[in-house]
Amino acid sequence: MSKKFAVEKIRKDNFLRILSTETLPYETPIIHSNDGLVKNLKSDNNNEIYKFICSTIIKPQKLGPTTPYKYKIRKSTTELRTLALVHPASQIRFMDFYEKYAHLMCYYCSFSSFSIRAPYKIASTFYYKNLWQNISEFKRGAVTTIKNDELSRHSSSYFAYKGHDRLFKFYNSRDFLNIEKDFGIFLSLDVSKCFDSIYTHSIAWATKTKPHTKENLKITTTFGQIFDGLMQQSNHNETNGIVIGPEISRIFAEIIFQRIDWTVEHRLLEMPNPIINNKNYTIRRYVDDIFIFAKNKADINVIAEIYTEELARFNLYVNRNKVVEYARPFFSTKSRVITESNSAINAFSDNFLESRENNERLSPKQIYNPQKLTKSFIDDIKTICSSNGVDYDQVSSYIISAITNRIKKLINITTNSGIDHPAHYSNALDVLIEVQFFFYTTAPSVSASYKLATSMILVSRFTKKYLPIHNPTINQRIFELTSQLLTGDLIYYKSTTRNFVYLEALNIVLASSELGDECRLPSAILNALLSDHSSYYDLMSCLYYIKNETTYADTKIVIERRLDYLLRDLSQIPTDAEKACILLDSLSCPYLDMPRKKKFVQRLYRDLGQKVPTDEQIGGFLKKALTMPWFINWTEIDLLNMLEKKELKEVY
Repeated sequence: MSKKFAVEKIRKDNFLRILSTETLPYETPIIHSNDGLVKNLKSDNNNEIYKFICSTIIKPQKLGPTTPYKYKIRKSTTELRTLALVHPASQIRFMDFYEKYAHLMCYYCSFSSFSIRAPYKIASTFYYKNLWQNISEFKRGAVTTIKNDELSRHSSSYFAYKGHDRLFKFYNSRDFLNIEKDFGIFLSLDVSKCFDSIYTHSIAWATKTKPHTKENLKITTTFGQIFDGLMQQSNHNETNGIVIGPEISRIFAEIIFQRIDWTVEHRLLEMPNPIINNKNYTIRRYVDDIFIFAKNKADINVIAEIYTEELARFNLYVNRNKVVEYARPFFSTKSRVITESNSAINAFSDNFLESRENNERLSPKQIYNPQKLTKSFIDDIKTICSSNGVDYDQVSSYIISAITNRIKKLINITTNSGIDHPAHYSNALDVLIEVQFFFYTTAPSVSASYKLATSMILVSRFTKKYLPIHNPTINQRIFELTSQLLTGDLIYYKSTTRNFVYLEALNIVLASSELGDECRLPSAILNALLSDHSSYYDLMSCLYYIKNETTYADTKIVIERRLDYLLRDLSQIPTDAEKACILLDSLSCPYLDMPRKKKFVQRLYRDLGQKVPTDEQIGGFLKKALTMPWFINWTEIDLLNMLEKKELKEVY
């Protein structure tokens, strides 16, 4: 086993882990997870109100269509992307589906020779990077006990996958080099609005063929029809489009694309002049990105035409504006920019960081002019972007991620006797954080927010332990950069679109809670993140940050009024994902007053036509609820653990 990775065993019969890896979007606030849901499902709580909540919200006997909490995040500076948090009851049904049909899901993902990311078996082990293991001393112990270990060390997916977990790994692979050696032309196709366009009934066509399905409409118990029904039920019975975000949606799409791949390959073989895979052409497909490689232009045009036809049979269409053709060498603008940026990052790092222990650790050198060093690197990246005609969006996330990895190596101290040259460490960390904030400010993204948040927390905790004299200065600098970020250009990205969630800002706000009471953000920044349309993630993130601090009394009133409004009618809570999550997290929140939570419980019973419990029963339940969080652990959460799980589950 490589020293860069460690292996962890997984219990295959632990189906509850499906709720941690398969049913949530990747892009959520740092504090949000299904850990509490999993823990509560395993509990033997006999409280009558708890059992009522479970029987009406979490595991109802009869479950009709549910409405997901749909929220929008920034896809680019000009586009938004809609994601969905599925109702907890629907997530439970997905879990049951996996338990029953996991092997069939893998079977239907085994037809294609083109796919470079597909599940092939239930995972029994997973690998995690030693960069996280080596900095475990900076994690807080509250959620890393043996009892909760399975909650803090998730596998990245319920299934083991063949191929590549990230597209850039394909471009850097030996497979790609071999393809370029054998084929001279490369055509890239992109499916337009893929998940929004998928017709749920097409899963049955993919698993049985379209004519067979239409001839047997009365049969509703096949794998494809059950999967179809689940996807509809989780999305308010919609048949056009599937929820975007959860891993299960990607598997749903993969099964459909597997059928398309298989059909394309066989159609090409059956032509009068057969076009043979791995001889005349080859194809690699990564979810809905299709890469066609061939030896001549005539073949590649035929292949693209047939692939486009097969997509259309499933109501999927190629985005003509994103069709790109390359001749050898296969080097796209983005690849060139990343390659050049990587060289610039290495040169920048070599100026003040020395490699140790086969590059597992870094140690700092003296920095004579930090400002000059920082400016020189930024100018190098500017030149790269300018000469390639791209903006910072193309490199920002990559740079932030690369620097986060260097920070992890820099703080990987192997001695308990202190460190030499503490000022060198302080200056190096200051330079790295400064660069990260610059590129994040110019081109923020949700994935980059997790990396920057990780750096902020690690630097603060490291300096507190090893550089206590420098810690106040470092924390103050991070606070200043955070304030500049949240009051500068980033704030103008905020959209007035309903259910827009400003995750790029919220995650940095949450990470800044690590800086201590002396570095609390002004109320004005929190207020700017809230609006009359604030939804679940905005409200809970801001409430988590302000807690019971009297400084934020006015902000808290705004949050409470919005919660009261959203929970004014609970009759739809068995099917409304946002209301369900808001109610459950509100009841376990120690920062909301007991009379308000009592009112929510009473309203829940009344709106569902049930007898309201006594005040004593409600009081006993609410006291117990404080120790049983659902999706946000209000008092024991360690943000660093949450960020580690984010990295394991990194979106593709």
